[in-house]
This record gives sequence, structure tokens and C-alpha cells, in this order.
Amino acid sequence: MPYLPTSQAFLEQSASLLQAYPEATRIVTKYNFPTTRPGNAKRIQKSQAKKSADATPAAPIATLTLKTFNPGTGICLQYRTNKAQEVSRLITSLGKLAAGADAAGLGLSGGVPAGGDVEMVDAPAPAEEGVAVKQQQQQGQSAKGKKKGGKGKR
Repeated sequence: MPYLPTSQAFLEQSASLLQAYPEATRIVTKYNFPTTRPGNAKRIQKSQAKKSADATPAAPIATLTLKTFNPGTGICLQYRTNKAQEVSRLITSLGKLAAGADAAGLGLSGGVPAGGDVEMVDAPAPAEEGVAVKQQQQQGQSAKGKKKGGKGKR
């Protein structure tokens, strides 16, 4: 059961599997946070002895493993991550998929490819900003004379 390389690929493949077999497909999540239990103490000591003695022990890294599985066909898709932002995005997207949303509704295939370059848009020209200020002044709101509430210097 190999792991898919990117979260985007996992979501697209999971959406396809859920659309093809919506009744039998299951989504499983597994969260792992390594702890220092007495049974793991010997393994931890051995692994630290192999590493350099000068290095400080690293903080344990929690991981989330996602699995989309269809027992009838034997198809199993897996993805593992340790990034917090990605975890929330994946859980939200998988919840929508499980509720019956299609891949096009989530914007999975039409979005920016993971790791791809994104063209940045220039800031608006100063002339455009002046037009917005004039429109505010015409509506009776002055852009410069407005006081902000709150405490000032005392």
C-alpha cells in the first residue's frame, strides 16, 4: 500500500474512488503522536545512541495518515502528513467529499498545481486609488478627517 506523493493527488484520487463506489468506500484517519512510554524507552535509547551524542533530542513529530479504501475492489489510497495547515484542509475536503460533493465543486482539478509558480498581480495604480477616495468623499464620507476610536497617548 504505497503512499501518494501529494495531498492534491490524494484528494483527486479519493474523489474518483468515492464517485465510482459511494456505498462501499471508507475514509479512515489515524493520528499518531509518539510518546515516551516504558515499552518504548529501550527503542528510544538505542536510536539516540546511534545518533551523535552532542545533538539535542528532537521534539516528537505528530503525523496524520489518511486512507481511502474500497474492500470490493481492493483499492487503497494513503497519504501521510505532519503539517498542521494541510491537516485542516484535508479533513475539510474529505468531509465534503464524504457528504457527496463532487471534485469539481471542491476545485481540486482546476486549481493551481501543488508547488507550481503563481503569477502575482500588480498593486492598483495611484490614479485608481484617487478615484476611490473621490467616490467616498462624494458619498459624504471624508477619507482623511475621520477619527479612530480607542485610547491615544496619555
